[in-house]
Amino acid sequence: MKTTTASVFLLFIIFSITPSSFSFGVANSTNAPVLDSDGNELRTGTPYFVVSSIWGAGGGGLALGMPSGNPCPEVVAQRGSGDDGIPVIFSNSDSNDGVVRLSSDINIEFIPLRPKLCRTTTVWKVDDYDHSAGKWWVITDGVKGNSGANTLTSWFRIEKLGDLDYTFKYCPAVCGTCPALCNEIVRDSDGEMIRLALSNGHGWQFYFKKVETSAMEIQQVHN
Repeated sequence: MKTTTASVFLLFIIFSITPSSFSFGVANSTNAPVLDSDGNELRTGTPYFVVSSIWGAGGGGLALGMPSGNPCPEVVAQRGSGDDGIPVIFSNSDSNDGVVRLSSDINIEFIPLRPKLCRTTTVWKVDDYDHSAGKWWVITDGVKGNSGANTLTSWFRIEKLGDLDYTFKYCPAVCGTCPALCNEIVRDSDGEMIRLALSNGHGWQFYFKKVETSAMEIQQVHN
């Protein structure tokens, strides 16, 4: 009788604890911080290079691109292997959180190393559908902050792929009642340059390399 009572009590404890523990684990995994190439948490407002995790033919870092036919607004392009590109900074929809987290809505903004020709912003956004290419391209001239229906195209997410490898995703949740796309982001060619675009396939993998202040100063002098 004592054994039966003890077993029932043990089962009660297991079923009482397990659901909450499981939920806690999932929440932690979802809200875990994104890490840079040194294993440190990504911080909002801190500049990072976004570089392809696949070397060689996989290309280099992300940068501003200017298509010859329509240079402004600039597009999110990828440079060749060995070139880290142009730094970006991240901003959270929750301005009180200074850590960039997985599966959370963020703005992404290039920090140009020289004066810009275009008068548009360098905040990423999803462009209108390009019927000629059959693509949703990622361009600039987005809006920073002010989460809601009017800024829906300017919010992105980061998803974990490997230890320090990540993908970008467009699946905004800043407006719960707004219809929106939910797609991975890949690199694709427009016939002139390699650019970022939405896709139903697997997202392209990148890592985040913190920019040293001295490196930014040197590049600004040479540009």
